Amino acid sequence: MRNFVYLIGSADDFESFDDFRAAWQGGVHAGEFSNFNASAYYVSISTESRVEGCERLEDVAHLIGRGRAMGDGWSFDNCWGLLVEE
Repeated sequence: MRNFVYLIGSADDFESFDDFRAAWQGGVHAGEFSNFNASAYYVSISTESRVEGCERLEDVAHLIGRGRAMGDGWSFDNCWGLLVEE
């Protein structure tokens, strides 16, 4: 099993992509990250999982995370997105 987090946040709340990534990596993580206009979507995938068109497990996790974000009403407009493995 591999565990990922897909992060998405408003570019208005972060000056750059590096600031967005630093907000997560800088110890903010799940609880405090939500103080921003941002969300975290946790994805756990069995290492045996395969999806046609996706060469790597990270690609599958990225698709799932993005799909969950879009299902929650997020848009790619004026947003930062990032997949991290935990």
